[in-house]
Amino acid sequence: MYKKIKNFPVQIFDAINNTKDLSINLDKINRIIIAGMGGSAQAGLIMKDTFPHLEIIVERNYFPSAIIDKNTLLIMSSYSGDTEETLSYYKHASALTNNIFGITSGGKLLKQLKHDNHDYHIMPEGFPPRSILGYTLTVLIKLLEEDGLVELINIDLLQEYSDNFSKEDSEAYVLAKKIHSTFPVIVSEEDLFSIGYRLKCQFNENGKMLSYNVALPDMNHNEIVGWESKLIDKNLFSLIWIDITWPANIKRMDVTSKLLKDKILYNHHIKIPTDLKSDISGLFYLINYIDWLSYWCGHFNEVDITAIKSVDMLKKELA
Repeated sequence: MYKKIKNFPVQIFDAINNTKDLSINLDKINRIIIAGMGGSAQAGLIMKDTFPHLEIIVERNYFPSAIIDKNTLLIMSSYSGDTEETLSYYKHASALTNNIFGITSGGKLLKQLKHDNHDYHIMPEGFPPRSILGYTLTVLIKLLEEDGLVELINIDLLQEYSDNFSKEDSEAYVLAKKIHSTFPVIVSEEDLFSIGYRLKCQFNENGKMLSYNVALPDMNHNEIVGWESKLIDKNLFSLIWIDITWPANIKRMDVTSKLLKDKILYNHHIKIPTDLKSDISGLFYLINYIDWLSYWCGHFNEVDITAIKSVDMLKKELA
């Protein structure tokens, strides 16, 4: 996993090069649905937050709940191509629209897409699904946004940051050393909620930690009261803020931190560096930072970072 995370910017570079001729006609499309599970769905959630004008719907289920018609673009995303829920979703949805595109490395999904004469992009093999988010997200941006947008990503600078995070004196390493034995509560603004969710999932899978994520300003209208519970152990919780930038929310962050100072063990604000704020490079920076933070938490927790034993056991029981 270490090399996969360190070479995260290479994923972006490879995806850009491998999608030079990738295009899709969106002229008659009025709805975009991305269907997938786990890491394959996370790219869709990030797209939904980052490009709200596209009106993306992300479905993580066995069957469609959104309206699908002839003007719907259905993107089936499954890294393995054998995800049970995604294959079921395709079975139910494929008769409702001819506008179907697949993103996968193979498996039953690729065979079905070929059989039904739908377009697809084949991803490189050999990755744990959660570790190839950079590639999947780049493919989706290239497919659904303007061609030149991915060309703006500062891959060289992202690689510099990733190389730094791989070291045992980096910000991500030092933060992980402090929070690895805590229950991290992740707070973002609404437009980065999917990034907060990504961090929560990476804590789960890489760090083998429980975590959850919420958003400002809404957390100040409900959850803040829950922190009054007498059951809270200060040594259990840490508070992680993700690039809070809206002035009113910065004030809310400061006040909330003050209110919770006796309830949490550690409080940290992850920020996008100034030299990456001008384009979507900052988004990829956050993803890479998150992956390193969860990796180093797994390191300090002395766990197998790549293994997902509970998921494997669950699949075996369900088979």
